[in-house]
Amino acid sequence: MWTFGTRLLEKLFDFTAPLPNIKTLGIGNVHVGGTGKTPLALWLLHALEARHPEEKWGYLSRGYGRDSRGWHRVSADSLPQDSGDEALLVVKQSPNTAVGVCADRREGLRQLAQLGCTGVVLDDVLQHRRFRPQALVVACPWDQPWDEEALLPLGTLRDFVGSVRRAQAVVVTGTPEGTTGADWSERAARLRRAASLPASCPIYFTQWTYGALQHWNSTAEVPQPNRVVCVSGIAQPERFANAVAQHHTVVNELRFADHASLPLEAIVEAAAHNNTPDLVLTAKDAARMRQTWSRGAPAQQLRAAGIQLWILPVEMAFLAGPDGGEAEALAYLCAHVGLS
Repeated sequence: MWTFGTRLLEKLFDFTAPLPNIKTLGIGNVHVGGTGKTPLALWLLHALEARHPEEKWGYLSRGYGRDSRGWHRVSADSLPQDSGDEALLVVKQSPNTAVGVCADRREGLRQLAQLGCTGVVLDDVLQHRRFRPQALVVACPWDQPWDEEALLPLGTLRDFVGSVRRAQAVVVTGTPEGTTGADWSERAARLRRAASLPASCPIYFTQWTYGALQHWNSTAEVPQPNRVVCVSGIAQPERFANAVAQHHTVVNELRFADHASLPLEAIVEAAAHNNTPDLVLTAKDAARMRQTWSRGAPAQQLRAAGIQLWILPVEMAFLAGPDGGEAEALAYLCAHVGLS
């Protein structure tokens, strides 16, 4: 049924040209989640704002997991039920960006254009059949290459691998330390062959870089914890827990569904049961829960239990792969939208 539905969408919807007078760069994937689309979008926003500050940049996603409908302008005070967690994370980490959510990407682009945006990065746009950005980047995780995966329900793919041919570039995320240029070339050849990608489509390689834990209260002077409980509602929680375990003792993990609201009662109970007040969240989970836990009864409950919340920051670092590194990737994508 998944295969039939995906093929039907291909037939029903034609790809239309991007809206005029606005530069559009899209991020997408063929997997169900956990590929690093949002960190990739954040890298692109920061790089574009640094390279072309004369442009007004925006970010647009459908706002997965929200209860609201239609267009919604997202701010630091927005609630996750109105905006989804990815947009809240972008607002926090890219404060100069105009952020909005809208299932209809064309309507969202019109709204951002009215806000003065001249360029927009669109998150999770590969399956949006009514719109094709000027430059489309597809993310593929190293540990789940699409040549080894199958469509749902047998595997982790939500779309045909051939859909990648609509992309102008591919970014492999989570490249392990210790791999070499020969490993990258071999992986690129496999991905290119499986998706029938032309030689003109570059494949870039990136690694995750994790910083020191950041306290929930950015002004608090609290020493780094030793024993911690990892709490997450993401698609690939094992990557998060493994990263925390590199510098801290992980005594327990609480794993919830991707985009789920984290239950405060379970978190308080886990802290008491494991005899540690220190709980570590992903940046995306923290963005989703901050408005809920920073006020009223939840905030009082956390204080009463003596819980210290921490956030694991993560960024994407480009490697000097066979098709180039960060500088080459940025220049290539800028050229596709008419920028130097």
